[in-house]
Amino acid sequence: MQANIFPALIGRMLKDDGGREVGKILSFIIDSSGEVREVLVESKGEELVRYPIERLKISQDEIFLISEIDRQADEICEKLPVLLKKREILESLFKNKEIMPEVYENISAEFDKSIDAMRVKAQSVLNDIERQIQLQENTIKMLHIARAFLEMEHGIGNVKDDVFRQSLLSILREIKYASYRKMNLLKTKERVSNVSLRADISVAADRYVEQKPVINVRITNE
Repeated sequence: MQANIFPALIGRMLKDDGGREVGKILSFIIDSSGEVREVLVESKGEELVRYPIERLKISQDEIFLISEIDRQADEICEKLPVLLKKREILESLFKNKEIMPEVYENISAEFDKSIDAMRVKAQSVLNDIERQIQLQENTIKMLHIARAFLEMEHGIGNVKDDVFRQSLLSILREIKYASYRKMNLLKTKERVSNVSLRADISVAADRYVEQKPVINVRITNE
């Protein structure tokens, strides 16, 4: 995100990935070098909250606060394929004898270290996603139980019509939001899983080549 865009965001409404209003952007927090690091937001409860600038996303003239899981997933899906591609090019250069073996070993070791670290991070994110999916499923189940109670009590006349309608609309809205969040989590899980699987296949192939035993063939006249 370009630095010159930040002043234009002040005073704008920040929303979450489900379209809910998080609060109004008041200003930005910079570090000692003048780099923008955080956004300062006044929540609907008039509390001042700070969020990392990496969690801001501008889409169709709206500003969204993406979740930490989505931020990490975006980073993995952006960086890991690039690392794998560079590792593949390096391997090709070595096989074609275009770089020295010592240079190949040093660079490939660094790439492998970065790729392994990113794979570990991807697995951690996938674990977090699974927990969040379960949380949304539990929330949806709880809301359906609450709706059933509301419907029954209204049916026997213990809840007034206007109160019933307001309560029902709120519950249905929350069910919709939790379902939307679960769907987004499943999509994010698929993205990270695909990238992680590609990395696993690539690493497994490289290690197979490295560990493949050399077979000495001796030809005799016997």
